[in-house]
Amino acid sequence: MRPLRYSPLLVLAATCLSPQPAAAAASPAVPPPPPAAPSTDSLIFSANGSTLTGANGGGGGSLTWLHDFNSGVLGVAGEYQRLADAHWAFGSLSGSVNTGNAAAKWSFSGEVHLGSGDIDLYQGAHHFKYQVEGAGVAGTFGGRVTVQLQAHQYDIDTSHGALPKVALGVLWTRQLQTTVSYSRSVTGNLGTEIETLQINHYGRAVNWLLGGAAGHVAPPVVNLYTGLTGPAPQLREGYLGLSKSFGRTDWSILGDYLKVAGQTRITLTVVCTLHAG
Repeated sequence: MRPLRYSPLLVLAATCLSPQPAAAAASPAVPPPPPAAPSTDSLIFSANGSTLTGANGGGGGSLTWLHDFNSGVLGVAGEYQRLADAHWAFGSLSGSVNTGNAAAKWSFSGEVHLGSGDIDLYQGAHHFKYQVEGAGVAGTFGGRVTVQLQAHQYDIDTSHGALPKVALGVLWTRQLQTTVSYSRSVTGNLGTEIETLQINHYGRAVNWLLGGAAGHVAPPVVNLYTGLTGPAPQLREGYLGLSKSFGRTDWSILGDYLKVAGQTRITLTVVCTLHAG
């Protein structure tokens, strides 16, 4: 949700491939060629299920409305998730504005996610707030090289801090793109530092992505709620996604393997995007 990156789910829907489960994952810096007749509005439905070692798994879903206009995108979403003894819900508002020319195109984005949740502990329920804000700017030069700067402020339960990110994407051909990114928290108690690598392939029939991440991360950043704070544990992640269009709908499926804080979570996410018009 992954944490999109627009919100993690908005990114997943907009590209039909960006992984939502882990905040470490980076959205493609250069999107695939746009369809011949882009729709004005889209409804995006998502559902996911997870397994978690040593505890019950979980699942959740979201509903997103996207409005495309000439120079940007506006999105409104609602999401609910449950994992082990924690459950939370939040609303999201995100948008972007695009400008530039063939030599240099610029995109300015912002997002906010507000909600709350509970962790069922032995001594009773522990209530926590969920608040994430983000802003970013990306420049694409010559239609092939994209540089992205992004920062998020996390205030989730007892975890707080700012997490900036820099990403570099290269579109080697019309079908193949690679993106690398680096994130490191600069304030608060997140103690997060993550490196990621993602490969995207845009085919005529099916698009796919493959990626991974490594580093240290505060569990709430990747939607693992323990109610505890301390040194950020080691993170290892890998993910694979596929997407395909059928008429007015785009379907995406993503598998994510995440190991952090001595726990392994495997998540399967399905997203359907319905284009109006």
